Amino acid sequence: MKRMTTGSAPSLKSSIQESGQSILWERGVASHLGGRSEQQDRWGFFQPHSQEGLLAIVADGMGGHREGALGAQIAIDIARHFILDPPASLGTDPPAALNHLCNQMHKVINSRSETARSTLVMVWLAPAKAYWLNIGDSRLYHFRDGHRLMRTRDHSVVQLLTDLGEIQESEMGTHPAQNRLYRCLGGEELPRFDQGDLVIQTGDLLALCSDGVWEHVTENEFWTATLDCGPAAAARQLVDMAVQRGGADADNATLVLLRADAETAHDVPRWLHWLSAGFASLLNRNQR
Repeated sequence: MKRMTTGSAPSLKSSIQESGQSILWERGVASHLGGRSEQQDRWGFFQPHSQEGLLAIVADGMGGHREGALGAQIAIDIARHFILDPPASLGTDPPAALNHLCNQMHKVINSRSETARSTLVMVWLAPAKAYWLNIGDSRLYHFRDGHRLMRTRDHSVVQLLTDLGEIQESEMGTHPAQNRLYRCLGGEELPRFDQGDLVIQTGDLLALCSDGVWEHVTENEFWTATLDCGPAAAARQLVDMAVQRGGADADNATLVLLRADAETAHDVPRWLHWLSAGFASLLNRNQR
């Protein structure tokens, strides 16, 4: 049986406010080796000790490079250290802070290896808004009431073909050129990533995933599975589904689900925040 890591955490309070009410983020994650010999996906949840907020991240080491797992792991490690001692700009100018973080990941990857590469998608859940950044073809989706409000654009040949109207979005996952990326972390070119922000409402669903998931799972399935059984069980179910549909050659598959719920209980103790971050760190390090 192929190794699968899963995780869920207490619903931790973020400082996002909706009509004066705090938002609780119910979380689930699953990661599967698929049919590959090495797990090159990495993921993490990180919270600073000094302020409210949550950073969720998925990185996919590019399989065409010998040290793809290294590139993804470096991205996670740099994010962890960044959140342990966050710059003031994370509170005053989150896009600039995420920009700096991404450039730092790129620099360290290049200092450690000439061949390591990785995709990256991350979201910082901050007061009033959620701020995201992506490079490569790992994705962020934002759903509300069963409808997709947004998804990040892939930095890939098939995304360009879709933009030109030459193929349908539903054909992206099975196109022969699907794995051809023109942006990533690592390499000679400075990272050119996309950024944006989201206004969050109670009931919204965020999904961060590697291409091993979105190639085989429909947008409707993200929503309905989470609605039916919650983020933790849905993450496991959807990753299993992606791997089964991928067959013997299935790619690594990693999915993080975040559902915004209204706060109904007392504040969660801070030690649970730290425990959650440590749990993610342990699972990722065990995959090396």
